[in-house]
Amino acid sequence: RGRPSWPFNSVHVLNALVRAKAKGYAVPADMFNRAMSYARSIEQRYPDYYPEEVRRAITSYALYVRKLAGDVDVARAKGLIKEAGGVDKLPLEADGWLLGVMAGSSDATDERKAILRHLDNKVSETAGAANWTTGYADGNYLIMHSDRRVDAVVLESLIAEAPKDDLIPK
Repeated sequence: RGRPSWPFNSVHVLNALVRAKAKGYAVPADMFNRAMSYARSIEQRYPDYYPEEVRRAITSYALYVRKLAGDVDVARAKGLIKEAGGVDKLPLEADGWLLGVMAGSSDATDERKAILRHLDNKVSETAGAANWTTGYADGNYLIMHSDRRVDAVVLESLIAEAPKDDLIPK
């Protein structure tokens, strides 16, 4: 309270609240509603020094968490891809979150296919493992970047979109 919020951390807190609520834990309604409102207006929350790729990643994360809460915005997910100039212009983590937002949506068939193709092209695969490596240059600290989290985000969205994908067991 009384201090500036960090957009990624705020979305991360909402993620925890959504998952706690889904498991039956009591989540104060006022806190949850304020966090959802924050996530809906995330693009107005970025300090001017945030790089564009960090902004897009956090926006993707906010859209994904909103979907987990039942507030699906496929149109904004598609718009974000278009604004970036395609899925290959977004960080892999953002692609993973956006795939999760659009998983199974008939309104985003082309975007889903493009993300799956891009992820297939960027995977580092061995006989027993698969991972995706990415970075945010000077913005890593703004989103607590981790290659393992990228793998987890992509895996969770792959399971939702393409549960029979050969990469999932790896």
